[in-house]
Amino acid sequence: MLKLNEVERKIWIEFHSFAYKDDIALAEKILNEHPRWAIIIAYYAMHDIAKLYLGKIHNIKIAGQNIHRQTIDGLKVVIKNENEKNRIVNLLETAEKEIKEIRPEEVPYLLIAGKKERGKAQYYSSRVLTKNIDYTKKAEWFIKRIGKVFIRIMEKLAG
Repeated sequence: MLKLNEVERKIWIEFHSFAYKDDIALAEKILNEHPRWAIIIAYYAMHDIAKLYLGKIHNIKIAGQNIHRQTIDGLKVVIKNENEKNRIVNLLETAEKEIKEIRPEEVPYLLIAGKKERGKAQYYSSRVLTKNIDYTKKAEWFIKRIGKVFIRIMEKLAG
């Protein structure tokens, strides 16, 4: 994790503000025709808004190798702040209705869950889905229950 300088900060915030919205809109648009890619793109929306939050609120830039892992680790570091943790708990109480397995201190794990599902969709999983109807159901669930929940939480945190 690096600190953003003044010039990078403006570009970082503008890019990630655009990117996560563009990604989630595309994921919904292609859901029925290309559901496997919808999962992958929805995950990238999650990743982009997490980087937006880290840059905008904490002036943290994520770059280099293992960027997905670094983003998750960055969230873990900043969420340990008690004031933010309280804000996140309140947000998660609302989100908990949609995702029962999330504990309040584990917002980064929404991103981990997203990463796992993106990996399964992009590469393969032990249960191979070969019909778009199967992927469509999975993609609808993923976008609604993981991607959009995470995005709503992060939008509130990023202001």
